[in-house]
Amino acid sequence: MAAGSLLVAGSALAAQHLFRVEQSWFNKPNPIVTTAGGAGMYQAYIQPYVTVTMMGCTANCGYYYPGKYATVQAGNPIGGAFTLPQSAWSYSGSFSITPKTGWAGYTTITVSNYYNGPGHFKADNVHTTSTPSRIVFPTTNGNPYPNLAAGNPVTASATHSGYYDFGRVGSINVTPGPRRFGGTLRVFYRPTAFWYQYVTYFTPALYKGYAYFQNVNNGVTQTPNSWVSNIGDHTEIYRLTRFLLNVKGSGTGDHLQSATAKATTPTTAFGIQPTVNGGLQGGGGTPNGGPASYITGVQQYVNTIHPWTTGYARVNNPIGSPSIISPRSTGYDTSLGGVDLQVDHFDWNQQWNKTAFDPCPASPATCGTLTTTTYTWAQHLYGVRRVVSMVRPRLIHTYSVPLDPTTDPITETWPVSRLWRLKVYFVPEPAGMLLLGTGIVALLGVSRIRRR
Repeated sequence: MAAGSLLVAGSALAAQHLFRVEQSWFNKPNPIVTTAGGAGMYQAYIQPYVTVTMMGCTANCGYYYPGKYATVQAGNPIGGAFTLPQSAWSYSGSFSITPKTGWAGYTTITVSNYYNGPGHFKADNVHTTSTPSRIVFPTTNGNPYPNLAAGNPVTASATHSGYYDFGRVGSINVTPGPRRFGGTLRVFYRPTAFWYQYVTYFTPALYKGYAYFQNVNNGVTQTPNSWVSNIGDHTEIYRLTRFLLNVKGSGTGDHLQSATAKATTPTTAFGIQPTVNGGLQGGGGTPNGGPASYITGVQQYVNTIHPWTTGYARVNNPIGSPSIISPRSTGYDTSLGGVDLQVDHFDWNQQWNKTAFDPCPASPATCGTLTTTTYTWAQHLYGVRRVVSMVRPRLIHTYSVPLDPTTDPITETWPVSRLWRLKVYFVPEPAGMLLLGTGIVALLGVSRIRRR
């Protein structure tokens, strides 16, 4: 009976509380549309991801410790402010999207290495009333639903000298929850993270693109402790530079390998990626060793966001690519009083059968079709007391800067709508378990002394 009493969770009235988080992203509709608005959902595992083997359990036994602590109000009530610590969870890995699993003519490799910045959440975060907010990029001809951004910008954006102010269609609509609860949380990428792309879509022209992650808010690079999200902030995560390649046999570089970047001389041409003597294949940028400039294009990504909220959020983009979706979700803040939960993780794997850019097999019956496989993994949380679910909507506008911006215009190539969800589960202290373990160790010690 004494040992059983030690299994009771410790007090939750302290200023710190153990927690776990689950992240989900609402994006393009494949593989399965699970939400209103035509958006599919990609779901991450619960983090920090900790499995334990104890008391006879051998696999997938739950999430106890080592744990991460949030700073909370005494008693951690519904609507109570809390702060999630920096680096409470992180991720390091890579994944690829090929013409068979994504877009024809594009192979994209992402090497992701990130950690979370501190998350600060409270009531009345950015809303002081229950009045809904609608975020648009204001233009001279007004922005009625669904916001086609007609006319010129009312005020030119200071970021990028206003180059990317056109075509900022779409809107974000948010209805605050009853406590107008929300806040700021970002992920920050380490220097080893990058994004690579090989493009054959424009064959015979070939491109290789490289991007490195950044954290820019309204034109200013942020640090974990400086970032504060406000309604209508404009952010940047990465900027992709694409290099035009020499193609063997095309007359543009027979003397070079096909994977080398095409260069021009003099270095002032396009003025983007200059080289110096000794900078290319042991020589200069040109075959005779002289300086040159690589021919490059740029993909500029610009985001419009709303802070995290437990209210209702919807993102509208009437010209989304490749699919028009309107992700939407409602957050909440609830007390469960200490229940055991099974949180199922749904995962999927998809593959396009061969396409025109990857020739079809002899039997074309499956050409262009999609094969999807799925599985479900049960995750267990014990003694859950409070659950806070928050959503953060985002509009993305992508612009292509041409190889020669003096003759070709900047064009908008990828406008989409997205939504990110964060669930915070507050779990009990493992104090009872630790006391039980200490007691067993002490009894073993007494037993050894007695034998001696």
